Amino acid sequence: CCVLLSLNRGLQAWFSTQRIPTLVLGSCHPGVTLPSLDVDYRSICRHAAGLLQAKGHRRLAFLVPHSDLAGDLASESGFREGIARGAAEGRVVRHNGSNSGLASALRILLGAPRPPTALLVAKPRHVFFVMAWLLREGRSVPGQISVIARDHDPLFANLVDHYRFNRDTFARRLGRLVRGMAGQQFLPLAPHLILPRFQAGATIGPPACR
Repeated sequence: CCVLLSLNRGLQAWFSTQRIPTLVLGSCHPGVTLPSLDVDYRSICRHAAGLLQAKGHRRLAFLVPHSDLAGDLASESGFREGIARGAAEGRVVRHNGSNSGLASALRILLGAPRPPTALLVAKPRHVFFVMAWLLREGRSVPGQISVIARDHDPLFANLVDHYRFNRDTFARRLGRLVRGMAGQQFLPLAPHLILPRFQAGATIGPPACR
């Protein structure tokens, strides 16, 4: 039996053609049919885009690493779906994951004629960098710009608006699937998704200007 962690599209596609009991710990790329277990990133980002629009924001941006991982691609799809449901402008901004890459993306994004009034940010360490960069540049959060973290970090509690799931629940689901794969060989070809709950913090407010 194989448990695959964060593989690219080509390797996932190869495993899908083999007679090997397999579970993807993460999301499958489009066109790949394998059992999988992941957080429902698509729903998270769709909800975040809707929540920010409900707060009055009409210019949003999603900062995400240029990883080509299925979970990040699903996040982009969910964000675009959330934007399409409302009347906001939305941009997906991919970066290389480095501090300099993030800083460059933020300078270009916020220096535009119509800069976003709210940011959705993937990966906890990137959230910390974005918050520090904004404050260093004199932009108050959430006074001048709102921020939502796609992922959870213990330091976010009551401070940063983010999405959180019970890790014990994830571990139990994973254990059941692995035991099922070991006992029955092949699992049903279906995604198993865990939907995190939104945890309110202090980084979302109404837009300073519309």
